[in-house]
Amino acid sequence: MPVPQTPLRFLRHAERIEPDKTAIVCGSVRLTFREYAHRVRQLTGALSGLGVGRGDRVAYLGLNCHRLLELYYAVPACAAILSPLNVRLTEPELLFILQDLEAKLLVTDRFLKPMAERLAAQFDVRVIYLGADDAPAGWLDYEELLAQATPRDFLAEEIDEQEVAEIFYTSGTTGRPKGVMLTHRNLHQHAMSVIASGPVYPDEVQLVGTVPLFHVNGWGSPQFLVAMAGTQVVTSRFDPEDFFRLVHQERVTLAYLVPTMLAAILNSPLRSQYDLGSLRRITIGGAPPPSAMIREAHDELGVDCSVGYGLSETCPVLSLAVIKETLKTAPEAEQYRLRALTGLPILGAELRVMGEEGEEVAHDGVSVGEIWARGDMISPGYWRRPEETATVFVDGWFHTGDMAVVEPNGYLRIVDRKKDVIISGGENISSVEVEDAIYTHPAVMEAAVVAKPHARWGEVPVAFVVLRPGAALQPEELREHLRGRIANFKIPHEVRILPELPKTGTGKVVKTSLRETAKQA
Repeated sequence: MPVPQTPLRFLRHAERIEPDKTAIVCGSVRLTFREYAHRVRQLTGALSGLGVGRGDRVAYLGLNCHRLLELYYAVPACAAILSPLNVRLTEPELLFILQDLEAKLLVTDRFLKPMAERLAAQFDVRVIYLGADDAPAGWLDYEELLAQATPRDFLAEEIDEQEVAEIFYTSGTTGRPKGVMLTHRNLHQHAMSVIASGPVYPDEVQLVGTVPLFHVNGWGSPQFLVAMAGTQVVTSRFDPEDFFRLVHQERVTLAYLVPTMLAAILNSPLRSQYDLGSLRRITIGGAPPPSAMIREAHDELGVDCSVGYGLSETCPVLSLAVIKETLKTAPEAEQYRLRALTGLPILGAELRVMGEEGEEVAHDGVSVGEIWARGDMISPGYWRRPEETATVFVDGWFHTGDMAVVEPNGYLRIVDRKKDVIISGGENISSVEVEDAIYTHPAVMEAAVVAKPHARWGEVPVAFVVLRPGAALQPEELREHLRGRIANFKIPHEVRILPELPKTGTGKVVKTSLRETAKQA
């Protein structure tokens, strides 16, 4: 008898096979799988009691926390949709998302309380508070809700696997963020694929939250770790010493990092004070690190370190730069180079690199095309954006917008981005969104924003601006103008004033030329 493919089955399975094993470590809170599952049942009952049901949206605005991991299961158990929000966004950006979602509930913590108060004043939404005794009037206390609720089981059989379980907002080629819909089936199948391809082991202890859990489905860990009854050690921020302490204390085996984090770990003088011997694997995402960094991680930390590639639209992992069996005898330098590439498709993901005429490019390491993907982990599209969905989800294939080559050995290597999205410190920045904000300054006539390579952040935005005739504007004046209009991490690191922008014969700005200019000085 077919059973719906839903991650709800993972928690039920873990509770049955390892009820007394530690599921979550979050500060002073330690939960076994029995306790985790019980709290999820209480939260499911509490949400149902508040009228949360099929298709309703629940937004989370807070730091990484064990209670977000509870929401990852309780909200879908109500057949509702969870949407963790990026805490680095500005108030106008977050307000847009809440309105776009038509969120029924907003869950927030004391760190984001002032922002949540202002948002709740502008958007009529019930608020559940994760704080202590300082909740504003009318806000509901999370722990009180659980204590008073009648537990409700998370029955996978009641779920339609094609229903949306999560929505993650991502920047794209348009200025406004788009909500990426992920179904129960997407999440279930993605977890199974990562488990098989990672691989992920039952004794896994992962440091969760080095990259925020609001980012691309927490890289899938809320599902694949629970499926294997692994332990999630939650941290609310990345700090090298905090990383060392938690690895040492909790015997962490696995961590997902962006290159800037790995660089900070490798260069920290505090590393020698801790026992990091339990750490066996680091996966790097967000941007490819140099192969020398991969080698240094192996030599200095004794870990298996390699790149993973994916997008919000793919749950997110599509490929891993693992060394396949037939290349394990390759020279050491070549193996480190391979580990820094985009990698090989994970089980269940089909990837093609397609030329402009719709043909698959030669696997010669030179011919460039766009990565197309299909598989059970691919999103059905964007929330309430049918036209944008139709643009990139075509005939069963998701057009990623990432340009790559395929090497003769089958490994993919991204060489450029078709979309003008800047990835800085693992966060997506829409160049169009930044350009739109720049245009609000009355002295600006034209603007173009491109990525510039950066040793720490991977990439940073650089703005090229043409002023109106007779206008005067200093670069720092423009940067100050942008504060509060867009998130700080989106503000260009450099503003360069030009007499004109390079353009094609049809008037289109030649951003490839600007990228080369940005690299200079």
